[in-house]
Amino acid sequence: MSSPALKAGASGKVTDFNNSTYLVTFTLFWEGQVSLSVLLIHPSEGVSALWRARNQGYDRITFLGKFINGTSQVITKCHLVPNSNSELCEYLYGRGQEVFYCTKPQHMPCDALTHVSTRNQKVSYLTVKENILFQKSKVGVEMMKDFKHIHVSQCNTLKFFDLHGTGYFKKYLLMDASRHTQIQWKKHSYPFLTVQFYSVIDDGYIAREIDRILGDRNTAIVITFGQHFRPFPINMFIRRAINIRKAIERLFLRSPDTKVIIKTENVRETLNTDIERFTNFHGYIQYLIMKDIFKDLNVGVIDAWDMTIAYDANMLHPPDYVVGNQIDMFLNYIC
Repeated sequence: MSSPALKAGASGKVTDFNNSTYLVTFTLFWEGQVSLSVLLIHPSEGVSALWRARNQGYDRITFLGKFINGTSQVITKCHLVPNSNSELCEYLYGRGQEVFYCTKPQHMPCDALTHVSTRNQKVSYLTVKENILFQKSKVGVEMMKDFKHIHVSQCNTLKFFDLHGTGYFKKYLLMDASRHTQIQWKKHSYPFLTVQFYSVIDDGYIAREIDRILGDRNTAIVITFGQHFRPFPINMFIRRAINIRKAIERLFLRSPDTKVIIKTENVRETLNTDIERFTNFHGYIQYLIMKDIFKDLNVGVIDAWDMTIAYDANMLHPPDYVVGNQIDMFLNYIC
């Protein structure tokens, strides 16, 4: 729903009565004339095919592990599940039963793994007829994109602190020593999809990172995960979300005043994307699962899914003014 004159937009809610009829409802947040648009992305047959295909296996993505021993380097294939008869290196996070496997290189220890990257594989579990379902364009009317930009003021007292990491996905740290404030960004662990090699020396699953934080009333933790899980069976996403919830519960036992905020994933492009791997249908299922798993915890929620729909920002990495609104909501939770 949008009002171009006001540069305002909001998402609607669809109720499926399971009899070929639907109810679409909107909350009227502002006065004035509004326009409504509905996009029909996939037919029901296509959704069924995507659900079946997603849960067929883990081999749409291959992980590459770089092992370094002195001046020698070896790259071997790695996986989220054991699928090789070769000797494997097993990397286990015991509390959550999260495991990562790499083919063991000759004459090198498993501890020599330093970097990981990923590659897409030409693997599809859709039939020829099912693929035809996704060759037609989406149906509907495009919403306007000229929304008002949100200005986020820069905090000039925060200074970048170089941790001397390597690669684009290294840990980032901002500090204000005079106010005893620091902001740290760190990527989540496997699966993390990128053709660039990233260091795994200081890597950690989200649950493990939470367990390392003592917490107090001056600590805020923001958690987001989703996009990198879409090409894999849904049980892995569910297991990861449950492990994170358990870690948050442990955090609240030792420090109930710690602020925890969950950010849902953004919607992404509906066209010109790898439908079988990255369709928003996979993201929507994850969005519903995340809301259900974290619903009765004392956590804040940045509903980026809803916000990016309201902005009609169908981009994996939305524009700055969309991210600015998400940051504003985060600041509302901690200020």
